[in-house]
Amino acid sequence: MDINLLTKSMLGHWEAGPGVWQCEYQFGRLLIYVEHRKGELPDERLLDAQRVVQAVWDDLPEALAFAEQRCKTRMPELWRLYDRDTQLCSPLSVFSIHFCLDNPHPSYVVSMNPDFDWDRRVTEADERGEERTISLAQYEPADRFWLNIQRLGFRSFRCDD
Repeated sequence: MDINLLTKSMLGHWEAGPGVWQCEYQFGRLLIYVEHRKGELPDERLLDAQRVVQAVWDDLPEALAFAEQRCKTRMPELWRLYDRDTQLCSPLSVFSIHFCLDNPHPSYVVSMNPDFDWDRRVTEADERGEERTISLAQYEPADRFWLNIQRLGFRSFRCDD
């Protein structure tokens, strides 16, 4: 998808905090936010963001894979079951990209994928070879599960947790 903040209509524009305003754009299901200082037009910040936004967008699969790796240590049983069932979509999804003031690294906000089927049951053999059915719902994280993944450069990330 071609991502152009300079030609796309802004979805919203509001004060995000003391001295900070935020521009909001939507591309597909994903939101992109660009912050700028209060009292200044967003044009310069939008130009800065436009220089890298396509590369940031193109790195979405790698950012999601990075987030998944981070979660494997936090939720090992869920990821073990997920890795076994190739028909499942990822339990995680990128919801937005942020270009924040005073931070040279854009970030991805990742949370639980609303399309993931938490009601799904997975069958596996136990240590005796007997099949058992496991509900994925027991591994669903709390509602406030979010990760902030910073893009440091091409396919290079760090997690703020």
